[in-house]
Amino acid sequence: MKNNQLKSISDYIKDNNDYLIIGHIDPDGDAVGSIMAYKFLLDRLGKNSLLLLHSDITEEYNILFNYLTDEEYYIYEKNINNEKLDKYENAIVLDTATVDRLGDYKNIINTHYVINIDHHYDNTKYGNLNYINSNDPAVGKIVFDIAKTLNLKPDGKLGTAIALAVLADTGSLKYPNSNSDTFRLIADLKELGVDIVEINRFLQSYPSLNYLKMLSKGLKNIKMSEDKKIAWLSLSKKEIDELNINEKEIKNLVNYPRDIRGVEVGISFVERKKDFVDISLRSHNYVDVSKTAHKFGGGGHPRASGAKVEGDFKKVIKEVISEVKSYV
Repeated sequence: MKNNQLKSISDYIKDNNDYLIIGHIDPDGDAVGSIMAYKFLLDRLGKNSLLLLHSDITEEYNILFNYLTDEEYYIYEKNINNEKLDKYENAIVLDTATVDRLGDYKNIINTHYVINIDHHYDNTKYGNLNYINSNDPAVGKIVFDIAKTLNLKPDGKLGTAIALAVLADTGSLKYPNSNSDTFRLIADLKELGVDIVEINRFLQSYPSLNYLKMLSKGLKNIKMSEDKKIAWLSLSKKEIDELNINEKEIKNLVNYPRDIRGVEVGISFVERKKDFVDISLRSHNYVDVSKTAHKFGGGGHPRASGAKVEGDFKKVIKEVISEVKSYV
């Protein structure tokens, strides 16, 4: 499939109705912010739409879900209510590089007209319409651009969702993907009345006391390579069980080894289930961590990627570190 122009996406949205909106499994701030922004954008256009969620994240992202009623989103449980979903002819998929990342909703690709909007360079262009721009720091930025093509002022809840998506994927404008356009976007939203300070406070706060206890244990486990260019944090299944923590809270740990001064690559290894390791990789300047992620069955961006690997916890760590060393 070809990469379409932004205007093609906007024209289709104006001329059609009834949309499902979905992001990838294990959603991050950009995925949640961009699907919510698209929902609010379609609302402004008077279009019918339904958010599809892989799990209940309504409390986790209450800063956005406070704007919605229960009827405006659908949470997957054990089976999909096809009768409910079949009422919608179109599906808008955001921040999702491959069909497999749609989890239990991936069959919508075969049953709906799909608009695929993303910024992952390895997106497989599985939609009927595709807009992929790997130069954009967040999919929220693309939604911002679509709003402008539709002459919609991105204020209120639409602006809040866009700002959350962009700030989440740029580390509140700290990451290298924060270009001058990103700063202008946040400035524009600020001038429209979006509370950037409150969004940053939300993104940077700790979800619970148990999270801090988990973080304490993880920080004790940080190790570094001999040249101090690679740092990694690990949490085993046994350590996680001892913490009695909600699994949804185990995230963003990779930021701590990455932010050690002088480190080029930071990695987190979390054994969520026995012999099943969730790996996150981040880099600062020159290492393309997506190459390592792809080798282990994952993917992502050159500076932020991940993979999920089955295998012995210590062995997986050793193999990944060995691979990363070949790039540093």
